[in-house]
Amino acid sequence: MKVRIITGVICALIVIMLLVFTGLGFQGVMSIPMGAIASIAAYEVMRVSKCKNKVLTAVSMVVAAIGPAYVDFDLQKYVPVPISVLIIVYVIALLIIMLKFYETTKFEHVALALFATLAIPGSLGTFFKVRDLCVEYPDLFQRSHCVFLILCAMYCAWMSDTWAYFVGSKFGKHKLAPKISPKKSVEGAIGGVFGNALFCVVTYFVCDYTCFRNETLNVWVVFAGSIILAILGMCGDLSASVIKRNFGEKDFGNLFPGHGGVLDRIDSFLVTMPSLYVMIQIGLAIAGK
Repeated sequence: MKVRIITGVICALIVIMLLVFTGLGFQGVMSIPMGAIASIAAYEVMRVSKCKNKVLTAVSMVVAAIGPAYVDFDLQKYVPVPISVLIIVYVIALLIIMLKFYETTKFEHVALALFATLAIPGSLGTFFKVRDLCVEYPDLFQRSHCVFLILCAMYCAWMSDTWAYFVGSKFGKHKLAPKISPKKSVEGAIGGVFGNALFCVVTYFVCDYTCFRNETLNVWVVFAGSIILAILGMCGDLSASVIKRNFGEKDFGNLFPGHGGVLDRIDSFLVTMPSLYVMIQIGLAIAGK
């Protein structure tokens, strides 16, 4: 428990530092750590799948590392062909690698490589989309709004998990998904969802009092949105557990003592961040913006 808490505090301090840079509007600062996270996560996926094809693993890591910067700097405007063409070429290249090393490569390895290099960086890339809402919609969003929204996505990924852990340890009696994640309980999940909602609401009031200058966000939207995102975050966590169970692994890695690997830490965030962006875009569409 002590190691788990120390590791969690260190990770939280790093996240806070990155949020400060985001709040100051420094473009590109987040691309390097996001690229590193995506690359390590890609490696962990390939490792868990028992892929022995080093070429496939290396290609997955490189493409995953490029993904966040591709979104952050909008590199598509410098590429003469649509991104759909790039994806098709990439898929063909992976299939050629599979044929070249067919003795050590299964189709599921190629499928996981696609997941690791498209879904993971793509999900992380929505971080930049939310960050830049104040640029795209200056009349609606301030920089402080964007930082708050990103913080909420992080809360819904990690704070709900923390609440669920402590509530479940104390009061958990009914298993949530015993065949997927035996330690998770219904009581813990409920405690995680509403404990997280409380944190989001309190943070909203603090921000509304100190730095928000318009009424784009209100407490009821924050409360309802945090509940939805926390539930989706749990679904992301359980989905990652399914992948691990399919290959007989407990964790994706051991980079973070007491917490597992990078993907063990960001699995929920890979769902909450893009889900938040989708919810914002739906809200803007309904409002006719």
